Amino acid sequence: MKISADVLGRFIKLPSSGRALRDLLDDIGVEVKKHDTETGRFTLELLANRGDHHCYIGLSREISGRTGEATCRPEFADLSAGKSGIELNLQTKLCSLYSATVLERSGDASNLNASELAPLEAAEIHSVSPAVDATNLANIELGQPTHCFDADTIRGPITIRLSKAGEMAWPLFAEERVEIPEGSIVIADDEKILAIAGVIGCEESKTTETTQRIVLESAAFDPVAVRKASRALGIHTDSSARFE
Repeated sequence: MKISADVLGRFIKLPSSGRALRDLLDDIGVEVKKHDTETGRFTLELLANRGDHHCYIGLSREISGRTGEATCRPEFADLSAGKSGIELNLQTKLCSLYSATVLERSGDASNLNASELAPLEAAEIHSVSPAVDATNLANIELGQPTHCFDADTIRGPITIRLSKAGEMAWPLFAEERVEIPEGSIVIADDEKILAIAGVIGCEESKTTETTQRIVLESAAFDPVAVRKASRALGIHTDSSARFE
């Protein structure tokens, strides 16, 4: 994982020098593989059983436990919750929590500024669109993978279920449909698979420049099931790394 010292400093007070920060990270058990002194970026080797370290707030909590400095987090706008109009159908215990929030576009979408995109730039994640950038930021800052679907591509209720033998889906960035391993957690509507849960979304429900309404997904999926699906498909993402 690649992080920026400047961004980490937004979450907790840090030592004044890059050398001292590197020593502190090593001291709390976060291995530093590389420190770019010109950019202030660190490449970290993170343990598979410490998913809490795969985000800025998790690293800041670990540092706080050693230094006693208070942690903080980005400010959040209030969001009124109510009936979204999207029916959810949970059919597997391998998903312990699932939420779907409908957000409607209002006017022209504004791109995030350089300061807001700094965590993505440090992680070498390209800016795509405001909606996708926001989900990537939630992932790398707070450690919670989220995903956006184009609400107008969904047919019927959103169903969280296990895949069937021979079932096909079209993962993002793939050239064609692929067979999904039987028993994988999938997010589906009445016609198609919308995402392989915890791993990657699918082409037929992705957001585009013309998207007017999105369904924002946030969930908790079984770590073992996510890892098995990721390995079987040969698809490793920042989302799967955190869910695993």
